[in-house]
Amino acid sequence: MWPRFGIKIGNSTFCIAHVKPSDTWPNVIANKQGDRVSQACLLWDGGNEIECGLTAQQKMATRPKQAVANCFQFLKSSEELTDDFLSIACKTIPCNYDKVKHTFKLNANKSSNNDEDIETVKEMSPFEVLVKLFECELELAKQYCSDASETPVIVLSVPSYSSTRTRSLVVEAAEKAGFQVAQAVEEPTAAILAYGIGEESCNDDDTRYTLTIKCGGLFSHFALYEVRRGLYTKLDCFGPFAIGGEQITEELVKFICEDFQRKYKLDPNESRRSLAKIRTAAANCKHILTTLPSTQLYIDSLMDGIDFNAQMSRARFESLIQPVITNFMQNLADAVQKMQQNFPQAKKIDAVVLLGATTQVPKLLSAISARFPDAEIHNSLAADEIVAVGCARQTLFLQNPDNQILEAFEECLCVAEEVVIWHGNSKDEINSQKLLNPGDILPKTVILNIKLKESCSDSDVFQLRAGTQIKEVNIEKAASSIPEEEFVRLEAEIPKVINNSPVIRLRCI
Repeated sequence: MWPRFGIKIGNSTFCIAHVKPSDTWPNVIANKQGDRVSQACLLWDGGNEIECGLTAQQKMATRPKQAVANCFQFLKSSEELTDDFLSIACKTIPCNYDKVKHTFKLNANKSSNNDEDIETVKEMSPFEVLVKLFECELELAKQYCSDASETPVIVLSVPSYSSTRTRSLVVEAAEKAGFQVAQAVEEPTAAILAYGIGEESCNDDDTRYTLTIKCGGLFSHFALYEVRRGLYTKLDCFGPFAIGGEQITEELVKFICEDFQRKYKLDPNESRRSLAKIRTAAANCKHILTTLPSTQLYIDSLMDGIDFNAQMSRARFESLIQPVITNFMQNLADAVQKMQQNFPQAKKIDAVVLLGATTQVPKLLSAISARFPDAEIHNSLAADEIVAVGCARQTLFLQNPDNQILEAFEECLCVAEEVVIWHGNSKDEINSQKLLNPGDILPKTVILNIKLKESCSDSDVFQLRAGTQIKEVNIEKAASSIPEEEFVRLEAEIPKVINNSPVIRLRCI
């Protein structure tokens, strides 16, 4: 079933990429406005029409009570929607939220026959909003299907901190919209997959520790992965932290409000419409300054018919957002320190993968690069498209998209601890050779040249250490070994794991 698609959907944006078997790289699909990334906004017109994406965001400034934004964070079980969480989350949405029914309340005014405005109310759950957003993606996907009745196959992403309930709701929403969900993968995993980190390595000892850093619209989170021979193992994860693009935008909003109040003695905070205009202008200014050194901040009729006009340079912008950058880097430093305490083998970070549109802010990017001077920084792909690209790449590895649940006989057997071997007694480990690494996939056969201990070269005693346990084994040295060079060649066959310990069959060759 081709083409196949990868979808990333979050609080602020969503993105879809498609791929065919002959493609070497997924292609991101542009929406009707020509944008490769769509806004995760929804606006109700007061009747039967619901608009999504950029048009909804543009109208949201003047009709905030009819719009929903940042809905993904509400996609939780009722037990997770605590009063503390809702008190913060409700500040990030334009419409009202019913904390009892857990629904968004959209209010619109419609003219009646006697020219009086009648207020109408529409309630939508976060799940229903997500279905509508997925339906917009389905419309884009259908353009690439040869048969209009065909159900597009997708791999979609979820944040690494998502609960099982959130993951199941996202999958259910996509399927209700009309997709066939083959897999749901975590965003950091999809980002690493997009860059193909570790795929070309065939050396067992080539282990790379990769840190993913996401800074999205509302939240940031970090994850540490061990990458070996294309196998990704998530070691640790921290977040979400309430630092993202919205916090950077708010710093610009404060500046505009204070500057306008200083010049005209009017406070834009007193007008919801004025604040909505300021937030739209601040968000646009933020995106422009990621690529240009300066821009003009112009807001038509901000308050009482007065326009706002100011020149904003990148240097001034960076000074305004410095407190946000500092908080972000402090959270990152604390997370990395805890990761490396929990996993001492990851003292050296080999690669850093950036995802989330906010990581494109030059000030933040330079701070991350300075924090990891010896790591390879992966940011060549658009940070707000990378997850969708990674999900689309994952569809290339699906043999049967109808059933991607591993059966018992298909489960991957991995080594939990390092295994080394040496000749001599238990105190001669200085001459040890590494037999297995943590994460090695079984079954496996390894051939090693083991250095013979000079003081006991005639002995057939070898030592095996798995983790902290040392076991003595006797192996008869074959005539085909290489005694003249004081080495013996061993073949180790490791077919399986029993009680978390690998079964090792040794013989001299």
